[in-house]
Amino acid sequence: MRFKNFFILLTFSNSLLSQKITFDSASIVSNISYSKKLDFIEYKTNELEFYTLNAIKPFFEKLKKSANQQVRVLHIGDSHVQYDRGAGEMRNSFQALFGFSGRGFIFPYAAGGTHAAYDYKTTATGKWYSSRNISKEINYPLGVSGITINTKDTTAGFLIQFYNSSVERNAVDKLNVFAKTSDSSFHLKYRLSPTSDWTLISLSAIPFSQNFVEVMLNEKFDKYIEFKVLKNDSIQRNLELYGIQLVSSKNQGILYNSVGINGASLQSFMKQDLFVDQLKYVKPDLVILDYGTNDLAGGKFDSMYFDRNLGQSIRRIRSVIPDVCILIPSIQDFSVNGRNIAITSNYSEFVREFVKKNNLIFYDYYWISGARKSMKKWYNSGIAKSDFVHLTEDGYFLKGQLYGNAILNSFARYLSNPKDSVIYDRKIIAPPIKDTLAISDSSHMNLKNEPSEIVKKEKKIEIKKAEPPKDKKKIPSSKMYIVKKGDTLSKIATRYKTSVSQLKKINKLTSDKLQIGQKLKLP
Repeated sequence: MRFKNFFILLTFSNSLLSQKITFDSASIVSNISYSKKLDFIEYKTNELEFYTLNAIKPFFEKLKKSANQQVRVLHIGDSHVQYDRGAGEMRNSFQALFGFSGRGFIFPYAAGGTHAAYDYKTTATGKWYSSRNISKEINYPLGVSGITINTKDTTAGFLIQFYNSSVERNAVDKLNVFAKTSDSSFHLKYRLSPTSDWTLISLSAIPFSQNFVEVMLNEKFDKYIEFKVLKNDSIQRNLELYGIQLVSSKNQGILYNSVGINGASLQSFMKQDLFVDQLKYVKPDLVILDYGTNDLAGGKFDSMYFDRNLGQSIRRIRSVIPDVCILIPSIQDFSVNGRNIAITSNYSEFVREFVKKNNLIFYDYYWISGARKSMKKWYNSGIAKSDFVHLTEDGYFLKGQLYGNAILNSFARYLSNPKDSVIYDRKIIAPPIKDTLAISDSSHMNLKNEPSEIVKKEKKIEIKKAEPPKDKKKIPSSKMYIVKKGDTLSKIATRYKTSVSQLKKINKLTSDKLQIGQKLKLP
């Protein structure tokens, strides 16, 4: 058996082509499109909410310079993220606009007894054991990916194969291997085609690089990578693998990592003991903390639970990267065994207040996607599955567009006026970015009949800073609601697609208590 010379990348410098790429609002908006026009989706208010400029400015500043530096995203979540179709659409659209810097995390899920992402398949040979963050008993430490595989079988191996070739993926020239590095660990060997020679990756103890190895590929990557364990010393006992990154060593473009585990919750995330140690190698500029469905599936809302677990999650992330931008989305309407989980609206309101207190970014996907009982509308439109929890392929594609375009809409607003530092509430963003639904290509439905004036005249979008009404007496009050038995502010807000904070504000309420017969102004 022959081995090519192997080497571990400790430092690497890359001379970039001198590029001068600038973004403005019009150029960003011109890249926004949607695959479907559905009257229950709030396309026109599809933006992020943030309450201080520092919550999002570092990430947007990195995006502006993506032609000359790598921008890293880490998207963490549950089954919606493990399948990766929505996150994958975000990855693809962002990389098309800002540049490709790698596929990000992949994993040999077959060795862990679960399914892979939408764009690749995995197979495994030999005997493997695994732990996931949803496991009752965690037998192996968990890192960023939330899953760990372990083997003592010297014949074990695994294959990761993408379904399609990709010109962009040819730019992958580096592997980041997250594995236990110890003199007692098996080594790995890999090859990039069934006929290629094997190349060794040493997992011996490495100074200054605990459980992490960088390896420069010795040939062009396409869609195939195979690994086998290798034991060449009697003291070697096993292999413990936490994940693999496919990366471009060019210091430019987007590196979008998505890591999800079916059934995961915020409590599951807290079981990932190696997360903090591994985060320093991932170095994200934006973390998307995309949990909630499994936390709410029981139908009870516990604000103390979310305050505690979200708070601990944020502290863990910031302990490694203090200035990282963190985005928390609300979750889509869903049902369990035919029962609608109405408390998704409570979670939406809770997260909005939580991000205000913690200098984070909020994406109110619950409202954007249609709010309460909208999953039935998604199902009737052929984009949700019959369990009323998961989406179809087209549904996840649209979800990825909504997530990604919310970021792009907010980026366009930022480029137009970087001092526009506060979005007060999704319902009073004013004025909205116009014409974000106008641009499409042959593979996407155009949501307007005419091209936007912005595109026709090639002018920059001019967006004024959203300001709260100065004279509260002038708030429109064309609608009134009379409180009935059983009403709460949360129920009224959900019914009329507004927020509790907005109702309290325009009605000058100091508490959530209501009286039967009380009149409330509606926005």
